[in-house]
Parts: sequence; structure tokens; C-alpha cells
Amino acid sequence: MKNEKKVVIATHGHLADGFVSALKIIVGELPNLKSVCCYTEAEFDLDKTIIEIMENHDFDNEDLVICTDMMGGSVNNGFVKYLGKYPFQLITNTNLAFLVDLLLTPGGADCDVLNTKAKDELFGVKYVNNLVGDYDNDLDDL
Repeated sequence: MKNEKKVVIATHGHLADGFVSALKIIVGELPNLKSVCCYTEAEFDLDKTIIEIMENHDFDNEDLVICTDMMGGSVNNGFVKYLGKYPFQLITNTNLAFLVDLLLTPGGADCDVLNTKAKDELFGVKYVNNLVGDYDNDLDDL
């Protein structure tokens, strides 16, 4: 495990930039955070983008965590192809709560820690109506 980590958020469209915008408000400036907005231009080449990220990363001194938006999506599948070639960690179905926790956790990106975080229910999707139970929709009470 290394002392530092770089996090790259790669998504379809501009979602990655939205995550970074929200993270700057919640966590502050993060020099080791990068967004990759895929397919926003006709000439976008995912393989070329991935190779550029990998070839410009210092794997000896810094862990690399790639966070994608959707399991089975083209962005995530694009990174899966490079798992055997480069030593990076790949997380998918990324959400803001997970990213805040990942960025605020000191140290590198230990695969056991990432695996535990990925299984943590805190970061999963919740149907709030069922969690709240009985509630009154009368806005006059607010």
C-alpha cells in the first residue's frame, strides 16, 4: 500500500464533472482528483484516453483508483480490458457518498479496504419512502 492515491472519475457525459463540482464543495480542493467525461465529443476515443491515464501515472509512488458510473456500461467495460496490464483499482456504480469517503480516507487504495467499502450498505441506493415509514404529505405541516 502506498501513501498517496489518485482518483479518476470516468463517466458517460458530464456526470464526472458534476461529481467533482460537488466534491469540491463537500471536501475542498483535491489535487489528486481528475474527471473524465466520456463521449461528450464525436472524436472521443476511450482506449486512447485510458492508455494516456495509465502511461502518465506513477504507479511506483501512487495508487490509482478509477471510479466509473455503471457496471456493464461502455466506460467501465473499457477500463476492465486494462486490469491485467496496469495495477489500478476499478470501482463502479460510483456515488457521491462513496467518493467522499474514499477521498477523506487517508493513505493509498488497499484492495481489501476498497472491497469492504464497496460492500458497505452506507453507499448503496436506498428507497427513502420505505425507510421513513408512515409520513404525512401535508406541506402545511412543514
